[in-house]
Amino acid sequence: MTLLMTCTNHFYYMLKARSTLVQALRVLLVLVFLQGCSNIAEKKSEQNNGNTRETEKQSPEALAALSKKLTDLVDIPNTKGQLSTNEDGLIESSQSLRNSYLEQKKARLANVPAYVTVQYKQALTFMKNQQWQEAEQLFDQVLTIQPQLSGAYVNKALIALHQKDFGLANNQLDKALVANPINPFAYQIKGRVARLTGDFEQAEKSYLKALDIWPEYPEAQVNLAILLELYRGRLLDARKYYSSYLALKADDQQVQRWLAGVEIKIKRAGLVLPEKANDTLSVSEYNKKSGEG
Repeated sequence: MTLLMTCTNHFYYMLKARSTLVQALRVLLVLVFLQGCSNIAEKKSEQNNGNTRETEKQSPEALAALSKKLTDLVDIPNTKGQLSTNEDGLIESSQSLRNSYLEQKKARLANVPAYVTVQYKQALTFMKNQQWQEAEQLFDQVLTIQPQLSGAYVNKALIALHQKDFGLANNQLDKALVANPINPFAYQIKGRVARLTGDFEQAEKSYLKALDIWPEYPEAQVNLAILLELYRGRLLDARKYYSSYLALKADDQQVQRWLAGVEIKIKRAGLVLPEKANDTLSVSEYNKKSGEG
């Protein structure tokens, strides 16, 4: 009887110990699972943050906004259907420190017939209404008559980019640069195409070329900042271009948040934020720093 009780007690404590071990293992597994979920959530959050920037820059609305801006540029009619003159909407742009593209506008636009302006205006209207085929046909007609109007190729590249035909977009931008080698808008969009296709080094060179032509080109500044932060890992340089953009577009709250975010990353990386007085990085200095000068 005593032996039976002893065996029973031993078996009971063995089961209890095993049960405790099982419970401990269960708790451990739950903790590992929760930690894994937390890591996945953090990575997903970071990925979504990056994807948000991509989406915001590549959405149809953003492309439409960029197309609207292009209507006010050299060798592209303005919103009234007129090509650029000294009196129209280029006054603000011409007040920038330097814009080689604007400096050569008179010679390039001297002999553009009025009916070409009408065709160009209609093509831009088609673009606004997302009538891509009709817009392309009119741009082709314009280029047959006035092949020096590189902006027509830029707009055709925007149409191809909207349709996610990156090869065609790049081809149109190459033609734009043959027509006018100092078209900063062609270089800026060429940089975007390179970024979308994963050629980050070429994207950086294209953005820098656009800024070499027009140092105060806001879209080139912010897109270069995004590239340097998210794809090149150069946080300090990215911060400088975000700051340069905000010096021109101080009310852009989205970019203000991006600047704050990159400054947090800089501090977490143990880097020192430069003083405000040393915050400006000229394109020539950047080219020398990058070995491209």
